[in-house]
Amino acid sequence: MKKQILTSVAALGLLFGAANATIYSVDAVHSSTAFKIKHLQVSNVTGTFSKFNGELDITDKIPSNLTATIEVDSIDTNNQGRDAHLKKADFFDTAKFPQIKFAMKSYEKSGNGEGKIKGDLTIRDVTKPVVLNYEFGGVSKNKQGTEIVGFSLEGKIKRSDFNFAPDSSTVALGDEIKLNIEIEAVKK
Repeated sequence: MKKQILTSVAALGLLFGAANATIYSVDAVHSSTAFKIKHLQVSNVTGTFSKFNGELDITDKIPSNLTATIEVDSIDTNNQGRDAHLKKADFFDTAKFPQIKFAMKSYEKSGNGEGKIKGDLTIRDVTKPVVLNYEFGGVSKNKQGTEIVGFSLEGKIKRSDFNFAPDSSTVALGDEIKLNIEIEAVKK
């Protein structure tokens, strides 16, 4: 009997929590996904992806769910020749692996509106756990009167973990890739 009551209370808690979660869609026009990687150990190459989407649940500044998809073919490093090369088989291989995907697994709070989002990142069909620093930016309304939220994500990954550019030495191309993501999302 006690077990049934506890199970019922837990189910109600999950249902109540899900009912209180606010679902948002990423506004790609007012968001950005950027990266930076060392080139020849002396400078950084930066880039962005212009086509991406995502959905998230946020309650009281805390995300409880976040999924995102990036269209790799939208890469822009401010150099068309380099972008074309990055789309080929020795780098992203966009013909075979057209998307990068992220799925949040957990959130660890470290301050008011700050914490760490832990999740799985998939690049070139290789999935690895990643940790992204999270900073809540705020809540407002857009000109249509719809609620919006903003937040920042920063993190680092190793290209070798994802079998990305395996024939490039770490002298030519650094192993560490820094991520900087700015999100504005609209309530659904």
